[in-house]
Formats: sequence, C-alpha cells, structure tokens
Amino acid sequence: MSGALRVLVAEDEPTFGRALARFLQEHGHEVKLCTTADAARKALASSDWHVLLLDLKLPDADGVAVLSELRESHPDLQTIIVTGFANVDSAIASMRLGAFDYLTKPPNFEELALRVERAGHKAVLERENRRLRFQVQRGQSGEILTRSPAMQKVLRTLDKVAAASTPVLIQGESGVGKELLAQHVHRSSPRRQAGFVDLNCAAMPATLLESELFGYERGAFTGAAAEKPGLVEVADGGTLFLDEVAEMAPELQSKFLRVLDSGTFYRLGATRKRRSDFRLVAATNVDLGAAVAAGRFRHDLFYRIQGVRVFVPPLRERPEDVALLVEHHARGLGRRFSSAAVAALERYHWPGNVRELRFAVERAALLAEGTVIEPADLPPEVLGQPGGPAPGAAAPARPPAPPPGPRAADTGPDRHAVREALERARWNRRKAAEILGVSPRTLFRWLQRLEPGAGRRS
Repeated sequence: MSGALRVLVAEDEPTFGRALARFLQEHGHEVKLCTTADAARKALASSDWHVLLLDLKLPDADGVAVLSELRESHPDLQTIIVTGFANVDSAIASMRLGAFDYLTKPPNFEELALRVERAGHKAVLERENRRLRFQVQRGQSGEILTRSPAMQKVLRTLDKVAAASTPVLIQGESGVGKELLAQHVHRSSPRRQAGFVDLNCAAMPATLLESELFGYERGAFTGAAAEKPGLVEVADGGTLFLDEVAEMAPELQSKFLRVLDSGTFYRLGATRKRRSDFRLVAATNVDLGAAVAAGRFRHDLFYRIQGVRVFVPPLRERPEDVALLVEHHARGLGRRFSSAAVAALERYHWPGNVRELRFAVERAALLAEGTVIEPADLPPEVLGQPGGPAPGAAAPARPPAPPPGPRAADTGPDRHAVREALERARWNRRKAAEILGVSPRTLFRWLQRLEPGAGRRS
C-alpha cells in the first residue's frame, strides 16, 4: 500500500472480526472493530472513515437499514458488505443503496484487501472532488459596491479586458478586496460557466504548494494513496486566481512560468504531459518590481503575469465608499447605523481596509442595545480613544479580567478588564458580563462610562 486508510469494521463474530482487523492493520491501515450497529454509528459520528466493512446481520440492526442511513449522512464513505447470509435480494438491495462491493464469508483476505484499497481510493477522490466543487463555486457570487471614481476606473479597466485571456495582476493593500475583483473578472468573462479556482500562495510551504498546483500520481511520494488533480488542471476552461503570488517560492516560479508559456504541465510522479487552458488572475500586496530587483521574484514571470495591471486604492483614499459598505453589511445583520456613527466611521483611516470595516460593523452589531448603532457601540480605535491600538501597533498586554464575584460590580469599570472580557466572549455582552460577574445592564453602564460623550464627538 502507498498510503494508509481508515477502515471501520462492523462485525458481530468476534473471532472473524479480530482476524479481519489484524490482517488490515498488517497492511498499514487504521482499523476499528465494532460488534453492533449502534457502536458503528457512534464511531462514524465521532471520527472520519474511508471504508466500512459491514455485516448484514448485526444483533441490533439489519445491515441494509444501516446502509440506507449512511447514504445520506456519509455520502463519501465506501461500504463493502461482508456476510455469511448471502442471497440475490440482499445483494441487489445493497448495491442499489450505494454499497461499493458485496462479499460472502469466508472471504479471501488478499482479495478483500484489494477491494478495500479500491474503495478507499474512491473515497479519497470523492472527498477531493467535493472540496474542489465547493472551491470552484466560490467564484459564482459577490458584488462590487463603490462610489469612488478611482475604484470605478479600476472596474472599467477590468471590464475592458474581461473577454480576453490576458493575465491580470491586481495590486493593493491587504483587505482592499482583491479576490472580489478577481471574481468580477471571472464573472464578466466568457469563462464564467467554468470554474473560478483560488489558491493563497502564502498559506502553505513550497512542497505542498507544488502538489496543490500540479497534482500528483498515486505513489508519487509517501502518503500519496490515490491520484489527485492539481488546481491548474481543475481550472481548465476557467480562471485560476493566485493570491499573494509574491510568496511563491523561486523554484516553483520557474515551473509555473513554463505552464503559462506552454499550457502544459506534469503531475508529480507522472510521465504523461497534461494540458490546461486557464485564465490567470494574480494578486499581491507587495511591490513586485521591488521584489524582482531584490531577486525574490523572477523578472520573466513578473512580465508574464502583468498582462494587465491594476492598483486598488485603499479605503482611506475612497471615503465615499464607507457609508455604502457600512449600509450593506449592517443590512445583512438587521441593524442600522445612526448618522453620527457613520460620520465617525468615515473619519477613521481603516488600516485594515474593507476587511477591517466589515469586522467593525459586526462587532458594533453585537454590542448595540437596539437596532440602531450609535458611536458608543463602535470600537475605541475608530473613535480615536486611547483604549484602541495605534495603527500598525501590536495590542499591549492586558491583565486578566477579574474573577466573577459579588464585589465585581462595586469596584467600578476597568477599561482593560472590560475589553479583555469582551474579547474573550467574542464581543457577546451577556457572556462578557458573566466573566466579569456583573449583570448585562451593569456592563452596559460601564461601557457608557468608559466612553463618555462618544456620541458627541466631532
């Protein structure tokens, strides 16, 4: 075997079950033996399994009934029926319910091992295909909300080039919405019926990034139990979005350049060349020109991916978009911002851009007493209060919140303790009050006292 599988055995004959489990363990698989259907259900609920070896005659349930349950709750699990009471009707019923295979006792253990391996191979592929389908579907929704002339210029440029297959490079600070713009290019292109496949180049080491991009053949390396298509292959006919492309390792940059130049690639461990026709959209929050000058990024790849290059302005340079974005996010949370709260948000510099704004809106919605959000509900840093961190500064260490107790309400509010409790409670005021040992009403009064006059700030 080139990789271990997780096999659950539901068998009520102890001697046969132990022999079967031991044989599969000797083949390198992880095996758990259950003697009842109830125990098998609990094992399935508490952990993830590739293959189930199921006896049709368990003491507490009929195997066909169990198989019927699993079809809905565990669609990727591959079930092999192993029974000493074989008949045509049970075999047909099992296969109709999606059983991978059907064997009679006593089975040939070597043959059984081969069938387990095939079933596990199918389980791995089913899960990978489901993951990729979810990833592909991510590009099918989303909208760009803007009143900013600078952002509208970016959109006009992207609309002009959407119909072509020219690579697009999107540059801008973290949180400005580069992925949303990449999805906009995809939806506006003739490739919109195919997939939008995204990958963050900074999210994994170079070795894993290579296998994620190009895929691999079974046995290409230790643990490669089944073949896996890479995202370059999955994106065939659609759009491949590489976020944080500047973080791609130099040795991988040359391989990816070859794909862009020829449209061909090899899976890891393969000898057969494959083709993929995809449109590349790349994004970065660093100066790629400086990275090229410093030798961290290949100049030929840089020129290849910047067929069309756009720069996304940070949110502080498009304050006219703040109210529009706040209204959009607040509507989804069933809240409304007062004009004073919107004005405070418009004055803030938003170092985290649109991403920070969205979280600020969500946090304010959690803290607000009613449906209308006032300045007092906003994060301290938005209001310019000393309790909030300076832009780009690390949050200072804070003492732990005081333990719950009857005197907590008498000692008065402590800014650090209250904020610590709110952060520990994920800004749920009721839970934060429990941490502090006070009532939610007392905590609300404390918040008002800690932010006096917030609603009158100009």
